[in-house]
Amino acid sequence: MVDYCRMNNTNIKSAENAVIDINPIPYLTWTWLKINKDSVSYDFSFTENNGTDIQIPSNVSVSTGKTVKTELPEPESSIGAEATQLITAAAAGKIYTFEKSKEETKPLIIRIKAESNSATYNIIHAKAGADAKVIIVYEGAAALSGVVTKIYAEDDANVQITKVQLFDKSVNQIDDTQVVCGERAKASLIQVVLGGSHTDASFHATLAGYQSKFISDTAYLCRENQYIDMNQTVVHTGKKTDCNMKTDGTVKDSATKTYRGTIDMRRGCSGSTGNEMETTLLLSPQAVVKAAPIILCGEDDISAEHGSTIGKLSPEMLFYMNSRGIDQNTAEALLTRAKITATAANIPEDSVREEINQWLNRELGED
Repeated sequence: MVDYCRMNNTNIKSAENAVIDINPIPYLTWTWLKINKDSVSYDFSFTENNGTDIQIPSNVSVSTGKTVKTELPEPESSIGAEATQLITAAAAGKIYTFEKSKEETKPLIIRIKAESNSATYNIIHAKAGADAKVIIVYEGAAALSGVVTKIYAEDDANVQITKVQLFDKSVNQIDDTQVVCGERAKASLIQVVLGGSHTDASFHATLAGYQSKFISDTAYLCRENQYIDMNQTVVHTGKKTDCNMKTDGTVKDSATKTYRGTIDMRRGCSGSTGNEMETTLLLSPQAVVKAAPIILCGEDDISAEHGSTIGKLSPEMLFYMNSRGIDQNTAEALLTRAKITATAANIPEDSVREEINQWLNRELGED
C-alpha cells in the first residue's frame, strides 16, 4: 500500500557537491511515486565528532574501534552503503561495552554538538544479559551531521536507545541506527526529530535470535521548509521474533515528509509477529506527505499488520476545542505537542524530557 499527497522533488544543492542516494526502499515500487529513495548533494568533507560523554554508567567501558567480537551477524544499514562508508571512514569509532550488572544503572548520555561537517560512528555492545540504556542528544548548527550507530544486543540483553534531534534549522543530517539481536534479546528505539533542515533518520533491525524483539517509537514535527525522510526496516530471521513499529508526527506549512516502513518476514522465522503503524497530522495544503508501509512474507506461519493514516484536524474535534475557548491554531499546537510528549514520556532521563518540553514551549508556545 502506498499513500501519498502532493508530490515534490527533494532539493538538490549545487552540482559541485557529491550527489548520493539515501534511504533506498528495500524493494522498488513505481518510480513516478518518487518514494524509492532520497537523493542529496552535500559536501562530505567530514570532521570526526563522536560526542561528549555526559554520563557513563558503572557497568560500561569505553574504547576506540570499528568492530566488536561477537557471534551475532553484522547489523545492516538503511541509509545505503555509500552514505555509511562516507561516515564511518571519517571517524575512528567509539565502542561502549555494557556488562551484565545486578544493580540498576543510570543511562549512558552522549551529547553531539555539531559545529562543522561532522561524522559520528558509535557502537553499543550489550553483552549477554546486560541492560543498556543510551540517550544521544543532537544539537548545534553544522552544515552536515552524519551519524552511524551500531547496536549489538547479545542473548538476553535488553537495550533501549533514545535519539533526540534538536539541531538548528540550517543543519542537514543523515542518521542511521543499525541493530542486531541475539536469542531473547530486546531492543527498543525512541526517536524524537524536531530540528534540522533536511533530515534522513533511519533504522534497520535484524531479529536473528529466537524470541528476540524490537520496538520503535518515533515522533516528529516537520514544518516551514523542513524535509524529513525515514526508512525503517525490521528483518525477521529467528523463530518467534516480534516487532512493533510506531511513527507519529505533524507536517505543516511547506514541509515534506517521506516514510518507508518495511517488515521483512524471511524463510525460517516461523511463529513471528509484526506490527507497523504510521500516523500523520497534516495541517497545510502546501505540505507534502508520502508513505509506503510494506510487509514482505517469505514464511507461512507468521502474523503481521501494517497501516498508514494521513489526516487533518476533524471538524468535530475543532468544534469541541472551540466550544471550550480554544482557537484552531492553539488546538493544532496542542495536538502537535501531544504526539511528541507521548513518545518523550518513555525517555529514562528527566533532564532530556524537560529539554524537549522547553523546545516545544519556545516553538509552539507555553503549554
